[in-house]
Amino acid sequence: MAENNQNLEVVTPEGVAFSGEAEMVVVPGSAGQLGVLANHAPLISTLKPGRTRVTDAEGSEHLFATGDGFIQVRHNRTLVLVDEAVPSGAVDGAAARERLDAARAALEQAKSSDGDVEAATREELFAAALVEVSAAS
Repeated sequence: MAENNQNLEVVTPEGVAFSGEAEMVVVPGSAGQLGVLANHAPLISTLKPGRTRVTDAEGSEHLFATGDGFIQVRHNRTLVLVDEAVPSGAVDGAAARERLDAARAALEQAKSSDGDVEAATREELFAAALVEVSAAS
């Protein structure tokens, strides 16, 4: 592994979305964007739904829409555990926009009734990330 790279895995319950050497990973931390380079200090943090950007060892960028999860950084190894990770190339832009519209409507319904606002908010954030990464591909 090169001195300016780290071992990175992005893992979902369905399997590994990314595995390999990376220069940098930027994830949607619960308190804001979190960037991790090689030799980062040990860290554990929660993640919210959003856009995850990986710059691999060759300098290529990989974009994912990711769901809730966690990140762990330790001994130049970064592990991103999320409930979903959809690569930008696999996102249908029109379907993503429809999902975002439905998520916004569900959130408004949850706010005005006895619905699960937290779950509706997470779905809206994930749907917005899908739209964002579809526009980038």
